Amino acid sequence: MFMEKLVSRIEETSPEAGEPGEDETRPGAKENRSDGGLHLLESGPIDLLSREAFVLKNSRRFFEVFRNRRSQVRLEKVILRLGEVIRREEAFFNKNMGNLSTAQASIISQRIENLKDISWSLSREILDNVVKVKEFLGKAEAAAPFEAVRLFKLINATLNSLDRLEVRGRDSAGISIMFSLPENEFKRFTDELDRSGPQGLPEQWKERLNREVLVNRDIGLSEKNDTGVHLILTYKVAAEVGGLGDNIAFLRKELASDEILRRLACLSYESFTLSAHTRWASAGAITEPNCHPVDNGCSESRPFSKSKIHVCLNGDIDNYQELKHRFEENGSRIPCEITTDTKIIPLQIQTYIDLGYGIAEAFRLAVNDFDGSHAIAMLTDLAPGKLFLAQKGSGQAIFIGLAQDHYIPASEVYGFVEETPFYLKMDGEKTVDGKSGKIKGQIFILDPETDDALKGIQAVYYDGTPIGLKPQDIKWTGITSRDIDRQGFPHYFLKEISESPASVEKTLANRWKFSPNDRRLRVVQIDETVISPKLEEALRKDKIRRVFFIGQGTAGVAATACADIFKYHLDDPLLPVTAVKASEMSGSMLKNLDDTRSLEDTLVIAVSQSGTTTDTNRTVDMVRQRGAYTLAIVNRRDSDLTFKVDGVMYTSSGRDIEMSVASTKAFYSQIAAGALISLHIAGLKGRRSEEFISEEIRHLLMLPSGMQKVLAMQEKIAASAGRLAVSRLYWATVGSGPNKAAADEIRIKLSELCYKTISSDYIEDKKHIDLSSEPLILICAAGAGPTVIGDIIKDTAIFKAHKAATVIIADKGEDRFLPYADDLFHVPRTLPHLAPIFNTLVGHLWGYYAALAIHESSIFLSGFREELHKMLQAYARKGLNTYEVVLEKSFREKILTFYTELIRRRNEERLPGIIGLRPVSDLMLLLKYLAGRLPVSDFEIDFGRKGTAMDMLEILFECLGKSINALSRPVDAIKHQAKTVTVGTSRIDEKFDGAVFSTLAAHRIGLGRLTHQNVLVLKNLQGVISAVNGSILYRIEGLDLLGQPTEETKIAVVRKEGLLQSLSSRVEKSPMLRGTKRIIVCQGNVYIGKGLEDGRNILIVPVLSDDSAAPRNISRLLLLNVSFKEKAPLEAIVKALGGKYDHIKNIVHENNISWQDQILAPFPLEDLFGRSAEKIAESIMTIHGKPQEHKRVQAA
Repeated sequence: MFMEKLVSRIEETSPEAGEPGEDETRPGAKENRSDGGLHLLESGPIDLLSREAFVLKNSRRFFEVFRNRRSQVRLEKVILRLGEVIRREEAFFNKNMGNLSTAQASIISQRIENLKDISWSLSREILDNVVKVKEFLGKAEAAAPFEAVRLFKLINATLNSLDRLEVRGRDSAGISIMFSLPENEFKRFTDELDRSGPQGLPEQWKERLNREVLVNRDIGLSEKNDTGVHLILTYKVAAEVGGLGDNIAFLRKELASDEILRRLACLSYESFTLSAHTRWASAGAITEPNCHPVDNGCSESRPFSKSKIHVCLNGDIDNYQELKHRFEENGSRIPCEITTDTKIIPLQIQTYIDLGYGIAEAFRLAVNDFDGSHAIAMLTDLAPGKLFLAQKGSGQAIFIGLAQDHYIPASEVYGFVEETPFYLKMDGEKTVDGKSGKIKGQIFILDPETDDALKGIQAVYYDGTPIGLKPQDIKWTGITSRDIDRQGFPHYFLKEISESPASVEKTLANRWKFSPNDRRLRVVQIDETVISPKLEEALRKDKIRRVFFIGQGTAGVAATACADIFKYHLDDPLLPVTAVKASEMSGSMLKNLDDTRSLEDTLVIAVSQSGTTTDTNRTVDMVRQRGAYTLAIVNRRDSDLTFKVDGVMYTSSGRDIEMSVASTKAFYSQIAAGALISLHIAGLKGRRSEEFISEEIRHLLMLPSGMQKVLAMQEKIAASAGRLAVSRLYWATVGSGPNKAAADEIRIKLSELCYKTISSDYIEDKKHIDLSSEPLILICAAGAGPTVIGDIIKDTAIFKAHKAATVIIADKGEDRFLPYADDLFHVPRTLPHLAPIFNTLVGHLWGYYAALAIHESSIFLSGFREELHKMLQAYARKGLNTYEVVLEKSFREKILTFYTELIRRRNEERLPGIIGLRPVSDLMLLLKYLAGRLPVSDFEIDFGRKGTAMDMLEILFECLGKSINALSRPVDAIKHQAKTVTVGTSRIDEKFDGAVFSTLAAHRIGLGRLTHQNVLVLKNLQGVISAVNGSILYRIEGLDLLGQPTEETKIAVVRKEGLLQSLSSRVEKSPMLRGTKRIIVCQGNVYIGKGLEDGRNILIVPVLSDDSAAPRNISRLLLLNVSFKEKAPLEAIVKALGGKYDHIKNIVHENNISWQDQILAPFPLEDLFGRSAEKIAESIMTIHGKPQEHKRVQAA
């Protein structure tokens, strides 16, 4: 095996590691003159090994490894051997770094990284993916043909990419897989399905086929005479609240459990295409129908389209409403479940197809119709095997990864680096001279059926102007999946902050050496790529008279810390050193400095994590035009900023990627880099002695181990954040001297992670500002000198006296804060100007766990919402309407259980105050109404809407959605604010039919003016009523403030209808409210019985007032003369009797007669509903021969 031979060659030149614990970086240690080491090895074997590892990603080579267990074992051994080489090389490097030349150390460092990349690739990108592909194939693994393995390899690669892209959006995800089959293969497939009846596959196939709305596990089938048969299998998931990896894990499970997919994969298909997407929803509800991909299906008057078009979108279709209106003008309708603007894209493409255009031209014409910045991907059975891409504007990006045997387009570089480092980038922002003037926007059509990656891409601008792609357009990225993988951490933020000690260590590596003049002393080793000869000369000759550190955001705070260190190291009162925001410098400070020599005595040091920050880069351009010397402290190699400055100091390895939006490890590395630069300049200018510089380097080298000790405090920090973050509404950070930078940076991270407006103040100022708000204060006190620490302790005592919660970061052994601290974190002692690193690290960790503590409440609310949504769906499947639901015992128990837990959390101060008073009070009121603890008639007073069952449920879901959004803290990403929450009640019917409800409607009495109980009573009575023969509507006047009748309360006839129109009413002679009607107004219940004078069957409905000032009052009574059905199902009779049924049954049981519902069958409906329960029970006694034993039972 060629790979094993290459590893042997590498092993032969790798040095033997020294004894464990031997420290050869100490001053005076003897120089290691080992003859071995990668610094003596030519690059050939490592480069060849890297190429061999890359070739294994080719589908054919991967299949060979997949099939051959011996190959897998041999790779495992290679990985172990490489691990040992890496361990020995790192030990050699760490022990000898101070004695190695800069060139030697650079080579060793780079080749260790190369070997780690190779080992990672073999382990994670080959062997781990072999396991994942096997999980997809299941029992079919042993006999799986190459086509099946290749398909699942690429599906797995797509899901791996989505897993990494999720950090940019994760509330929904989806994937579509299109197969193109010869007709004979499709027939073989369907025949096999028919023969697999016991597995339920034929039924599953029919149930999933060509649904109206594209949801999870949908199968789209379109038969084409000319190109065979095409199937698209789609898998989707929507979860507004969840963790990174949850959605992709769900999709993996769905794919792995789909026997239909597995069988299709093992066929001899002609082509397949994948399209997948993960997102934050910016338009439309977070639901499966709105998940991308979205198709061209619709509810329409024209025949259903036979073609299948699936589309994914990044960005927005700004003119969506206009295009939707135009589309629906001809009678077509978008299904109501779909509210995403993406839906218009496939429909617009279909419109052009219907007009006779080919698919490529239809796609081009359609994307020209869309306003706004966008990136679009489309697959369709009209062009099997091809993928269509369109990008316009600057808000989104599309990179086309050029793998060995396929394309892998992605919105970020992270999406394709597991498969290939080579890519093309679409440029939708570029404006060119097109066929009819200026045009921008690019379209790429990818056809993988070619050996030449460039020839397989048809590229045009939006007007059809061809784009000539050349080999020099292909770019290469040095990032690997090792740099961006979450590696088992729950969040990228925690992974990256855990890597920060190593990041600082790499920043310091190879930038110091033992002095050749005195082996006990360390010196800074910075080459001319950082400090150019021209700048060095200017520094030596004191031509530099002012220094500016610039940056934005976190990099701007790091610039402040670097400036503080620079001032301390230079100790030169004649050399002013200032930190300023880049935007401030370019916006105001350069106004009067316009000539090309105005800044020739100035050094500007720009600090940037990515090297692409617009404000920073623009400022560098402006100061260079004015003659300034420029340096950059930056993380990303070959980024824009690195080409603008005279010298660059890279932090860490120059490829230390931060996936989390909230940057951490770059901040610490930037400070370390700034310290090295200032020490070097201090040495150049003779401002500090060699002994001083050596001691400073020693303290810098101790930072990584100190940071590890802080990271070990996570459990204690998490407990503090979990307790205080949810109980305190107002937060602040404070620091003095160098630690003001720490306070500023902690404030940024707390704001980014927890979405709070937070102040950052000097410690001594805080007592004069806002202590009346009883805030939570994070106090950065570690590193404070002996003359300052006493004052900080006194100020902390004042904070505590004003009921502030204090979280204090102090030096190890400093216990004088204990009487005034809610939490005290001791960090290792270091120099005051380096202390911001330890203070900030504690603050970063505290902010992370604070975000988790707040987010936990959103998970609690979301869990309840999801359970309630499922419960409502189950009720809907049973045919229950909203009024039946809200009166269901199980529903009310669910509401009460959640209410009890919510109250408990509030009382224990576990409900974050950031949610706000209104949402909490609304939520508690809603729960009480739905649990039946508050009268429905009061609902309008509290919420301004009638308390129909549907209104209550909708407002509950709205309130839950707002509360979840208020508490959701995604940590790694900026939470998208443009959310539309899923209401969850759309499938439950509120419509009521029948004579009773028609009469209510005729009198303009909405269901919102009836109590829930009365609505349900009327619904049940409707089951035994055949007609309403007439009605009388009465008006009630003179109720007291509590809605109860008084001696002065009056009743009047408003209108009569039907058979009752000519009937004289007692009310017309005596308007005082009395008798049965007075009882109904007092109790508020529906009455059914017989008229006392004429014996008519009557139904009286109490109607609530429509006056929002008195919604609880009964302002109307509607009397109905009804006819009963001659026959009704016994079940309907029992339901209509309601509580009267239980009353009759209890009386009968009391007289020792066994009960069966059939006992009621002989009674006419007029008697069952017109006579009292006691009279009916007496009749039953008589029928059973026991009238004398009748005992009256008081109704409950």
